[in-house]
Amino acid sequence: MNQFIAHSLPFLLDRSTLRDALFTLFLLIGIISIRAAIRSSILHRSDLSVEIKRRWLVTLRNIALGFFVLGIILIWGNEIQAFAVSLIAVAAALVLATKEVILCMLGSIYRTSSHVYEVGDRIEIAGIKGQVLDINLISTTLVESSRAEHHKGTVGRGIKIPNSMLFGNPVYNETMMGNFAIQTIHINVARNADWELAETVLLNCGREIISEYMDQLAQHTKEISSDYVMDTPLQEPRVRLILDEIEFIGLQLQLPAPLGLRSQIEQRVLRDFLRKVPIHPAA
Repeated sequence: MNQFIAHSLPFLLDRSTLRDALFTLFLLIGIISIRAAIRSSILHRSDLSVEIKRRWLVTLRNIALGFFVLGIILIWGNEIQAFAVSLIAVAAALVLATKEVILCMLGSIYRTSSHVYEVGDRIEIAGIKGQVLDINLISTTLVESSRAEHHKGTVGRGIKIPNSMLFGNPVYNETMMGNFAIQTIHINVARNADWELAETVLLNCGREIISEYMDQLAQHTKEISSDYVMDTPLQEPRVRLILDEIEFIGLQLQLPAPLGLRSQIEQRVLRDFLRKVPIHPAA
């Protein structure tokens, strides 16, 4: 029997291999058990919001994966080293073949070290805009922004982007500075229209909307000014005039708006504007 094992499965008689296999098994069982316990504890926390729970679960999964990979490297280090030395040429070919995967992993390291974005942030990269739903070593999952545009038939889709895109594209993080952003609403009126009336209506609409969350905006402004040592962000609506078109006068209403309500605020302003300002044909 021993001769059969020695001839067919010689690695079973290698004590170091058996020891490493047992350590690997113990490592796997330990990580799975600890992760399950922590995951259950997070899910049963009633004082945490769904957003925070999802963020913690994603972080827990990535940490568990990192510990497993590190443990495998430590346990099988000698075998991995011997294998790598004997397959240098193959390793070089694999590096070339898996260049994109390596770039994705490096992009994940870059994202983590520079805090580009986290789960729950609203970002835009390479024209893709949405809320971060999941992050792993290879890709980032977004839920497409719910803001409808005239050239789009659907919104709210799930999008997976490779982390390698972080090296070649700027990332716009709307939530890095808090839960408010400057919303700009564009309206064109005819040259012969009463643009002063239009400006007054837009300013009044903006002031009425801001009054509904003025306390939260004031607290947000205070935190931003303190944490980032910057000038006080915009707290009052303002209207800019644009004269780029011959037939129209462009008005841009700028006001601070909560991130999740910008689309509703825009529609509310447009409807109020149409009710209060008469429509004139272009001159």
